[in-house]
Amino acid sequence: MRYLGVRGRVVEITEDGADAHIDLLAEKYLGLDSYPHRRVDEVRVLYKIQPERLSPMG
Repeated sequence: MRYLGVRGRVVEITEDGADAHIDLLAEKYLGLDSYPHRRVDEVRVLYKIQPERLSPMG
């Protein structure tokens, strides 16, 4: 399987931990300690989704 589509309902929207999360992704995918394209005026948000349907593809 190469792709997985996830459909569901948003159960939580939060700013808590969003900055740390983008930094973890920057480390994983860019090899950097922090996300380099952060802007002073941006607000990062995490959407937590309760999966209701999965669609494997490929």
